[in-house]
Amino acid sequence: MSSSSALIPALLKGGQGQAAGRVATEALRATFDLDVADLAFTQDEYSLNSVSGKVSLTDGRTFFFKFHHEEGEEENVTEYYRAQLLSDAGLPVEVPFAASTVPGTQMVLYELRREPRMADVCADLERAWGAGATLPPRLLAARRALDARTGEVMTETLGPAVASSAGAAIHQLFHHRLVDRSARALGGRYRAYYLEDPAFAPLADKRWRVNGVEYRSTLAELATQAMVLLAPAALAALPVVTAHGDDHHGNVWVMDGSPDDDNCPGNGGGGGGGPTSPPRAPTLRLFDPAFAGTDLPALLAPVKATFHNALAHPFWLYHPAEAAQRSTIEVDRGAEVVELTDDAHLSGLRRQVLDSAAELVWAPLLAELARRSWLAGNWRAIVRSALFCCPMLVTNLTASHRSEPVRLLGLARAVAAGSEPASGSDEVSRFLDGVTP
Repeated sequence: MSSSSALIPALLKGGQGQAAGRVATEALRATFDLDVADLAFTQDEYSLNSVSGKVSLTDGRTFFFKFHHEEGEEENVTEYYRAQLLSDAGLPVEVPFAASTVPGTQMVLYELRREPRMADVCADLERAWGAGATLPPRLLAARRALDARTGEVMTETLGPAVASSAGAAIHQLFHHRLVDRSARALGGRYRAYYLEDPAFAPLADKRWRVNGVEYRSTLAELATQAMVLLAPAALAALPVVTAHGDDHHGNVWVMDGSPDDDNCPGNGGGGGGGPTSPPRAPTLRLFDPAFAGTDLPALLAPVKATFHNALAHPFWLYHPAEAAQRSTIEVDRGAEVVELTDDAHLSGLRRQVLDSAAELVWAPLLAELARRSWLAGNWRAIVRSALFCCPMLVTNLTASHRSEPVRLLGLARAVAAGSEPASGSDEVSRFLDGVTP
């Protein structure tokens, strides 16, 4: 039982769905004293470190369940699913019906929802409209309302450094995936994904020129810098905030209205007004706060949402086969420089999301840090290192199922996230310039 959270994804990956179902059923029975009638897993490209599905009970109730597993969680993660502290802080968050926070049996039960997630709505819009996709006005207003509240909570809870910050669960998303057990050398996912891949070695020390912009740092240099700058002990010397920490759009429900009430093609069943009633404006609600806390490093807390919701093109990260079909990618692998040109640019939708995060989350947070003389002199390098880790460590960008151009596109975007340009500017540098106090 102690290894159910690790065993279930391993069985599913090995094609043993029935065995995984038996383990999950027994875990739910034993942990929550539930009489399970039926259980089904769901496929979810946005939850790469968890297994989810629907469980029906003999009394007729049905719940959404999620098992979470991280490599080394027994050493690095002490508590998951801290929804109540976010609710107490004033954030709109789904509080689970039941949760287990014991390492090895990390699982949660939520009320079954049929509303779409923001990730699905955005993906439908971008599939339908490509770079011209934008958020419908009411959905954009909902996105901005959530950002405004997120930014307010961060500035309201901003406090001085605390020792407990070094143990915050959010480090699992960054440093713990980047280093070995000693935390003094590159390892973990980074080693498994890249250092053990012979095809990565020739790329690690090359410079990159992407869409005409030349970058200062190599992939190897960026990984080493992130290992130093994102070390929990180093970040524990910096201010903290209360935040979700993993609030990408895969962890956001679209509630209380129809997301397509403005002819948005992304409606997933959110419900709306009848033919004689005006449609209700949607609201956004967070869920799955696996890495939430009251002691998250302030510079780390907004990073995951910023990268995944805005800076990441929707297809090269999660749907590489689609990216290969939809994008034109030209690559020249020189002896010292990889030159890449592509048309996988940010959609209008992602620019809207980025502008909202910049205005309502990052700018007020950084301004308050500067006002209190708490803003680290190297804050920009810290943020860039965390942005670099987002694509590199959430999935294997050089996996064999990715075509060669899409592999290089993903690595190029990671470089652009982590490195300052040697000449010119790009989306990331303009974003950082815009939020600098």
